[in-house]
Amino acid sequence: MPRRPAPSDSILSRVRAWFGLNLADLALYLGVSTSLTHAIETKQRGLTHPVRVALLPLRLQLPPPEVPASPAADASLPPATPAPEAADLDLRRRECLRRAQGLLAQADVLAHRAHVAARWAAALPALLPPDPDAEPSPVPVSAEPPTPAQQALTAALEQATDPDDPTFALDHARWLRGWLHRRARPLTPQEATRLHRLRAQAAGLLAEAEALATYL
Repeated sequence: MPRRPAPSDSILSRVRAWFGLNLADLALYLGVSTSLTHAIETKQRGLTHPVRVALLPLRLQLPPPEVPASPAADASLPPATPAPEAADLDLRRRECLRRAQGLLAQADVLAHRAHVAARWAAALPALLPPDPDAEPSPVPVSAEPPTPAQQALTAALEQATDPDDPTFALDHARWLRGWLHRRARPLTPQEATRLHRLRAQAAGLLAEAEALATYL
């Protein structure tokens, strides 16, 4: 029966993770082929004596297995890490603020349009003149008293009637209905999407600027 290779522990993967080595780097350090290193790490081959000896200096530098190789996102940097260049950080911080302000200004334009359109939509029942092209209802409908705005509009239309053009009032009513409906038109789905994307991008830039300020 062929001799099975001795089982390999995960020491190679721990060494690679702790020292940031890829498979080729570790193989080069150990003085063996990449394929052999891969076979040992994946337990297809046993940990040979030459590899064990070459690996020992790195192995002795490893912390206990429970210490993670990747530091936490908010972990402090090693003491030997140089201080950041404050001028570059501050330049980026100010650039983030400038870009965020521009994005928010674009979003505000769209938001203002949406609010104004909603105001027009709410006012439409009181502002729309009767539809000149609507079919008369065969059943009498009890009409509510006209609003002051409707009364004013009706009077204005009557006064604007041109004797030489008897259809002027009707044409004006048709035009006015279209004009009012356009004013009350909400944002398109594409415009609403752009508004939210602008705000999200601005929020990201503002968060980056706030984080950069803590390093200054």
